[in-house]
Amino acid sequence: MSTLQTARPEGDVWPELSRHQNVVLQDARGNRIEGTIDGMTNDRSTLWIQLKGGLGRQLIHHLDGYWLETPAA
Repeated sequence: MSTLQTARPEGDVWPELSRHQNVVLQDARGNRIEGTIDGMTNDRSTLWIQLKGGLGRQLIHHLDGYWLETPAA
């Protein structure tokens, strides 16, 4: 798994991500959010993640302290 530091607290927005793309988000405390992209705002500041395991959806803003990991190809 490669780590892309794309959503740092300094204010970077999320990269262009495809709907249904698998993602893992992690924060400095070690919290992880795993799922697929369900939507993204036009300015790429906010993501909807459909959580793995049928746990619903979660809204993540780029300033929430998470960075993006994407599975290695």
